[in-house]
Amino acid sequence: MLTGCAVVQIEAGDYPQRWNYIRPDMGSDGGVDAFVALLQESKAAGCTHILINEGRYLRQAEDTAYVARVNRVLGAARSLNLTIVPAVYPFGYSGRYLGFDRNLAAGLPVRDMPFVVRGGRAVPDLAYAPDLSGLDTTHSGPLKVRPFTHYRISFLTTTAPEHLSRIISLNSRHRRHMRGHPRAVPAGERFLITATFNSLEADSLGLRIQAEGVIDSLRIEPTGLLMVLRRSLTPLVVAARDGKTRYEEGRDFEPVRDPVIAQTEGEMTMDHEAPAIVLTPHSRIREADRLGVSFFHAYRVEGEQDVISLEDPAVFDLMQKDIALCLKVWAPTEFFMNYDEIRVGGWEKPDVKLGATLATHIQKGCEIIRANAPGARIYTWSDMFTPFHNARPFEAREEYYYLANGNWDGAWEGLPKDVIVMNWYAKESEALAFFSDRGNSQILCGFYDARDEEALKKNVAHWMGLSEGVPNVLGTMYTTWERNYDSMNHFFELVNTFEKGRQEGKSGK
Repeated sequence: MLTGCAVVQIEAGDYPQRWNYIRPDMGSDGGVDAFVALLQESKAAGCTHILINEGRYLRQAEDTAYVARVNRVLGAARSLNLTIVPAVYPFGYSGRYLGFDRNLAAGLPVRDMPFVVRGGRAVPDLAYAPDLSGLDTTHSGPLKVRPFTHYRISFLTTTAPEHLSRIISLNSRHRRHMRGHPRAVPAGERFLITATFNSLEADSLGLRIQAEGVIDSLRIEPTGLLMVLRRSLTPLVVAARDGKTRYEEGRDFEPVRDPVIAQTEGEMTMDHEAPAIVLTPHSRIREADRLGVSFFHAYRVEGEQDVISLEDPAVFDLMQKDIALCLKVWAPTEFFMNYDEIRVGGWEKPDVKLGATLATHIQKGCEIIRANAPGARIYTWSDMFTPFHNARPFEAREEYYYLANGNWDGAWEGLPKDVIVMNWYAKESEALAFFSDRGNSQILCGFYDARDEEALKKNVAHWMGLSEGVPNVLGTMYTTWERNYDSMNHFFELVNTFEKGRQEGKSGK
């Protein structure tokens, strides 16, 4: 049984906390100057808490200049009576963890991909590339594919890169397979567009290319071992096509690594050449042999999102390191667990339901915090733990969640009742009542870079209206992804006015 702070009992409409979400630049004195100034502005706006998302402490805990900058921030926060709450556990957007081991990226499966041996190297057999003859003049239409195959799609277009839309693949089982951003490279007066997708469980896709201008030279081919992951839960299997012989790495072929996964610096790009399977001098594999190759590969979602595995227990060591170093540098009494938009997962242990995996994981995450900081208050985002958002069952959303093996429904079963939920998406009051009924307190996360006065007013009215009558709402947070703090004061003025009007209405004034 997890221990820690008790559930806070707050009457509906009485919201004592005001939060600001900040991604500070802790890499320079100028960045800290701006951060401290923003802390002062936050206090003037009525803030009590600051949620910070910065991960330098994971690598710079011994850097005296960095530690000095942190101490300056902490001193300013103490003088302003502001509580600093660091974000830990970057599950969903996992770059700071994957910087330690890129092989821990969540894997997508490739099963029995046909390879052929040519010149001492096994490469994808292009005879198994999809037939494009059934596509229409816009290069759209039905596409027969091999299940669980990683494909590269490419074409030439006259469209400038900034005008390109995404390439979308849809299949009858309600999954969008194209989740990476296309890469555009100048090719004379045109551009070469490339992207990849995994067919996963589908054997038939609907292909639709959205790009202005002339499109030609369309190709869709198996990628080979692009972004191959090498760890125990993501095995590489090289076998004869008849399945009777399984070949051995080191004996029959040289060790296989993708250079982008192996490197420790730089971007996890998807547009490089895949590594080949290179035969050893005494390999049992012969020229022209046909092989079936199974493996797992990483996949960058939406051009920037690299997702770490929730299934590999090696990640727990990173989580332990995260909390220990966060305590050493920031000395917090409150932690924010950054479980959010986990768009790849569930393939490495397919016999375990996706939601159950996350339920167990967040319990372990809380246990690690409790062991290192007994009595610490803990928060997390709402989206992965509610049937009203990213933990919807298939029947409710009628599609799988991004590239996950199913949906995250049931993940809330592992959410301890004393974890406070930062609720950032709710269309109806039931989405707030869901957590309240479970016993979880909540913070309402509003703003989201509203573009004008009307949008800002609607945002505040939406959240405050939905929360009417919902107990244990502790407060509100000004939530900006674009570091836009111009509307912060006005946001909290609107919140305060709304609360005041609500309280006066209850008292009959």
